[in-house]
Amino acid sequence: MKVYRGIAVSEGYAIGPVRYLSSQKENVPLQKTENRPQEWSRFLQARMKACSRMMELYQQALSRVGEHYAGIFKIQLALLQDEDLLTRVRRRILEEGYTAESAIEKTADEYRHLFEEMDDEYLRAREADVQDVKQQVLMQLASSSTLESRRETSPAWEEPCILAADDILPSETLHIDASRVRGMILRKGSQISHAAILARSLGIPAVAGVTDLPQSDDLFVIVDGFSGEILADPPKEKITAYAELQSQYEAQRQALKQYSDVKTVTLDGTPVELMANIGHPNDLTGVLDYGADGIGLFRSEYLFMYCDQMPSEEQQAAAYGTVLQQMKGKRVVIRLLDIGADKQVPYVKMDREENPVMGRRGIRFCLEHRDILMTQLRALLRAARLGKLGILIPMVVSGEEIHTVRRFLAEAARELQEEGLAYSDDYELGIMIETPASVMLSPELAREVDFFSIGTNDLTQFVMAADRGNPKVGALCQAGNEAVRRMVRIAVDSARQAGIWVDVCGEAAADPELTEFLLKIGVRSLSVAPPSLLVIRQRVRQIDLSKRKEGKGEA
Repeated sequence: MKVYRGIAVSEGYAIGPVRYLSSQKENVPLQKTENRPQEWSRFLQARMKACSRMMELYQQALSRVGEHYAGIFKIQLALLQDEDLLTRVRRRILEEGYTAESAIEKTADEYRHLFEEMDDEYLRAREADVQDVKQQVLMQLASSSTLESRRETSPAWEEPCILAADDILPSETLHIDASRVRGMILRKGSQISHAAILARSLGIPAVAGVTDLPQSDDLFVIVDGFSGEILADPPKEKITAYAELQSQYEAQRQALKQYSDVKTVTLDGTPVELMANIGHPNDLTGVLDYGADGIGLFRSEYLFMYCDQMPSEEQQAAAYGTVLQQMKGKRVVIRLLDIGADKQVPYVKMDREENPVMGRRGIRFCLEHRDILMTQLRALLRAARLGKLGILIPMVVSGEEIHTVRRFLAEAARELQEEGLAYSDDYELGIMIETPASVMLSPELAREVDFFSIGTNDLTQFVMAADRGNPKVGALCQAGNEAVRRMVRIAVDSARQAGIWVDVCGEAAADPELTEFLLKIGVRSLSVAPPSLLVIRQRVRQIDLSKRKEGKGEA
């Protein structure tokens, strides 16, 4: 037996023979054309047909995996309809003389390089969406169905197996037969790639980042979707042991469904606000079905990343307003633009930094680019009329940053009033607690804001002086570390003494092992990715806070 290690992206256990899905993505040679108007017309027709295909995929996803996960294809549809993409392709065809195929290939390449360079994992994972959109357009241009033929001819669809591939596009993942594909092994991908998200929705155990698995049709493996391990050619006793684990896990999963329609309260009746983290308005689809009490973190960066110019005030206001309206009066916390030198956008010149994680990011970037910040603040105030809004300031290290944002908010309100535009100043202002400085200053900072949102991901790596993206020291980045726990407790105590509410929105919030600790020190709001809502609700309902006094217990 040999053990291969990767990233666990979808929970569960799978046992079976490996079957390989070969990469057959379109290889488009770059070609020029003499008939530019004709090529432009070809592209527009293919784009229209691809949009129809995306809607078909969305409808298929609705019936198969539910509204939340079907929203993936709405995101892709939005990209396909994006004016920036259209502008780039138009320029390449009408001005540079490329064929329609070459134009979409070059444009997709640009997006790919843009996303690959981003430090933010969520945004980096969107590169797969670009590739899926490109493939859909190329299929229409070729009047062939490459992906469909790939599915039909692959042995992976013909017998129960473990599917292995370099990567799988979301459109391909949707057509996987879960009764035949017991698990997936991917060379690429991440926890938040759409292939991983769909694998979780389909209940298929999956491990990504396995680069050294041999390509052999004789390979029999165990996929451990919890540890990220692949056990190749395991002995009989290992197969028996994992088969038992598999049976136990399936029983637990079925039992979890009962927590969809129950309140998030502890055994002693203490209510807990359980909210969802999203990155785009389309991510909202199905969030309410999981019983989310609101949106604890809306990462606004997503709105800025697909464009070659800043989204307009109207575009931003519409996006924020959509989320507020759909949440029907429940709290929606929208984080101000959190980009920096490590997350490049094409319309803002940002110099490279040796240590971008500690560079000009978050509120530092916003204050250096007042025009961008003011546009976003105006859009937020206009959207605030439509629901219960919280505005969240990222990477705060001083009270002066809060005061500056408040001045800008007041200025934005005056401008909107003078222009006769409808807005609301009924909002809450909060800060991310994600730096040691914000923790140590939390007693003073708590008097300046309405709430704290503790981002345990960044806080952990700063406290431990360990880059969570560096595999050599990544193991140090554990939110359960005692040093991190003490930092969190300090921030929670400061919030409680100031009479403001506090939310935990980092990975610690979605870790059932830390739920009791967080509740016992006084946290009453947790914000997690939608798939974690039921797990955390179950854990909350198992905890009795009356057994120990708050602030004394350790999980």
